Amino acid sequence: MRLTGVSKLLALIGGFRLGGPAFEPVIGPTVAALTELAPELIAPGHCTGWRAQHTLAAALPDAWVQTSVGTTYTLSAPRAGDA
Repeated sequence: MRLTGVSKLLALIGGFRLGGPAFEPVIGPTVAALTELAPELIAPGHCTGWRAQHTLAAALPDAWVQTSVGTTYTLSAPRAGDA
């Protein structure tokens, strides 16, 4: 957001690579940081790991979306000058 000048995170989509024992200690801090960003949509891929997926779903229930092969998203924004 510092780089873009945009104050809101619309969507975070992809694999967060938090699966496996080596990454379990960082799940909590990562989810806390993502919660502070308050994305409107969070769609983690399978490589996020099931523990991180469940933690994200609990922390961001209105934003979290279960993804699977073939999932597509259409994101749009208001045009310049539209309210």
